[in-house]
Amino acid sequence: MISNTQFIRQFTSPSTRYCVRHSVAGFTLLEVLLALALLAIAGMAVLSMTSESVRNTPILEQRILARLVADNQMTEIHLQGKWLAKSWQKKQHELANQTWFTRFRSIETGDDDFRAIDVEVRRQDDEQSPMLATLRSYMVK
Repeated sequence: MISNTQFIRQFTSPSTRYCVRHSVAGFTLLEVLLALALLAIAGMAVLSMTSESVRNTPILEQRILARLVADNQMTEIHLQGKWLAKSWQKKQHELANQTWFTRFRSIETGDDDFRAIDVEVRRQDDEQSPMLATLRSYMVK
């Protein structure tokens, strides 16, 4: 008699007679456990990447805002159309309800009519605090 979970095929050859059993039910317990383990490992990797992205979001926001402050300061300098001093000058800005501190200067180049302009942006008015953005542009006399 053939059950619902298994059936038997009988093969006859001239020299021997043997039976082969085939499972109709599906996957074995080992296969299911292996598949679940692989899914768990993949899930942990995705969760780790997501938490890393969430953790980096405020840092990226600060750097984007600092870059906007640097761009605004550089635009101001270019609109004035005057040479800057070679020593650092400082200025305070407000953007997104936060205070930003910039410092900027000009640097001599090989050409007397051509200077580099550097702008640095920080959250504190201290040279030891980390720079969140730096920008270099050039100005013609």
